Amino acid sequence: MTAAANDLTIAILCGGRGRRMGELTSDVPKPLVSFRGETILDLKIQDYLRRGYRNLVLCIGYKGDLIREAAERYRGEANLQFSDAGEQAGILQRLWHARQYWGERVLMTYGDTFTDLDVQQLVDHHDRSGHRATLVTAPIQNPFGLLEFERNGTITQFREKPVLNYYIGQALIEHSALSLVSDEVIGLEDGRGLVTLFKILIAFEAIGAYSHQGLDITFNTQTELAQMEEKFSGFFTAREDPAKR
Repeated sequence: MTAAANDLTIAILCGGRGRRMGELTSDVPKPLVSFRGETILDLKIQDYLRRGYRNLVLCIGYKGDLIREAAERYRGEANLQFSDAGEQAGILQRLWHARQYWGERVLMTYGDTFTDLDVQQLVDHHDRSGHRATLVTAPIQNPFGLLEFERNGTITQFREKPVLNYYIGQALIEHSALSLVSDEVIGLEDGRGLVTLFKILIAFEAIGAYSHQGLDITFNTQTELAQMEEKFSGFFTAREDPAKR
């Protein structure tokens, strides 16, 4: 039976250092970098609440006290929990540490991304698939012609600017998927533990993809942060003006 999507717990990963942002993250964690007069964390939480998703777990680490302070304003609207696995914890360890706050499944989302993902459609797709995890993907066109060739240099395939699919930092994960990994894997640094989990699920044919065609924004550098303005402006204009939808 398909679970009601609005009962879903959403885990927002907010613990990273964001070193590639330079001085912008020397005083605040990346989800609290100011953008359009708000933060990406504000925009994410507000969007989930607008869609009816109230069960939020913030997986904190670096300057977690600032995340707590910023998110407490939503306490009355959201069922808000904080999970602190420490500043050095990897992504999978943060998710594992927060497992007490979610039931059969969780929607994991990175704290430096924003999408207009239809969560209900994702849940329905996931339930039909029977997989233990579903990764949200988006298409991207490679700007180059890609070659495949043998060791002697003979070309066997040429693909002109192919459309590829990439993982956009959101995944629906069943609690049972975590039973497949050891303590050693859980403790791997950065994203290595999560990638290992995905590879294990691939081996079991227990992981699938859901293609998202809408807005997808992330930032890892100050240049990418500046580029977000144009994308966000178009998104909010279309959402507020029915004629542009």
